[in-house]
Amino acid sequence: MLGLWGMECVAEMTKVAQQKGSDPLLWAVQMYSNLNSAGESLPSLQLAEFLVSYICWDNNVPILWKFLEKALTLQIVPPMLLLALLSVRSLFPFSTLFSSYFNS
Repeated sequence: MLGLWGMECVAEMTKVAQQKGSDPLLWAVQMYSNLNSAGESLPSLQLAEFLVSYICWDNNVPILWKFLEKALTLQIVPPMLLLALLSVRSLFPFSTLFSSYFNS
């Protein structure tokens, strides 16, 4: 399980790769290597949660979606959890819309 320090490293690696416009496959291979050396069990639940949160709330840019795709390709994030997290994120705006509609 990644601690606070580990998630800070993941966040920093992702931000730097995004700013440099790094190759998404290279980012994913480095992420895999770092997680593996840290003893993180793969696929990583925390990485999936971080990436969805980072993309959906902070940085909805194409290169991050490519990072996410490569993370799926290398099986460092669980696909079903990723789907569930993305579904919740995309349905949230609709639920607030409908709750205001039905409450009036």
